[in-house]
Parts: sequence; C-alpha cells; structure tokens
Amino acid sequence: MGCNDAPTQTISKSTGLAADIVNTARRALASMLESPKIQQLQGAVFGVLDVANNTKQRLDTEQLTEILLKTLEESAHGKFFATRAFADNSADHTIGKARELQTPQPSSKKPTLFLDTSIIQRTNDQHTTNYILALRVVKISTGLEVWSGEFLTK
Repeated sequence: MGCNDAPTQTISKSTGLAADIVNTARRALASMLESPKIQQLQGAVFGVLDVANNTKQRLDTEQLTEILLKTLEESAHGKFFATRAFADNSADHTIGKARELQTPQPSSKKPTLFLDTSIIQRTNDQHTTNYILALRVVKISTGLEVWSGEFLTK
C-alpha cells in the first residue's frame, strides 16, 4: 500500500452497503427503462459493461454486474435485450468500447447501446459518506449519451 492509499474495508464489513447498492440498481434500472428517451429505443440491445467501483470499499463488481444484467433482462419484459460487454482498462473506456461493439459479433443480437455503471463515494461537509450509483446509456453508432442518472443508495 502506497503512502497515498487509504485502507479499504472488505465486503464482509459492508454487506449492508452491497444490499443497498443492489436495491438502488433495481430502482435505477426501473427509472431508466421508464424514461421516454429509452422507451423510444424499444428493441435495442444493451451491452452491459462491468461495474466500476470508485469507492474505498471492496465490492464484488463481477456479482454486481451480473445482478444488473439479470435485472435488466427481467425488467425489460421483451422490449429490450441485454448482453455482457467487457471494458478495457483505458482511462475513457466508453469510446473504445463503442468502437469495439461496432465490429461484427458472432451473436445474432449485436448491442446498439451500452450501459456504463459506476459506484461513487462522496463525503459531504458533515463528513457523512454517501454512495451513488451512476448509470449512463450511450448509443454505440454515434457515441452520444442517450440517458444518464445518479441514484443515492438507501
């Protein structure tokens, strides 16, 4: 651990946080799917990127990504489709991922949108730590953001 690194807590100490994030993800996806901007894209295929953990907590982002994917598939009621997308480690993986997803894919359902999700930690003036789930939907063909939202974990 470097001199600038703060100690992190393991998921066992933050199980409540993980449950809060899962509940927030379900609420965020419902809000996203109800958005008129997303509704007009009915039939689209979401490429779900790995969840980015921008907190000091150790969270199982693999599990959170799978939960997002499953919840999106269940919530879409056949209006949308979802597939797993893998991000690279570049500073701005969204543009690189969009370009990669434009290339032919072996599956019959090629993603037309991708869902980029981050968990953000913010501390306010009262030294209270808040965790925010930030979602962003980008249209792969143009690279333009179609929808975004931030949701406070509860």
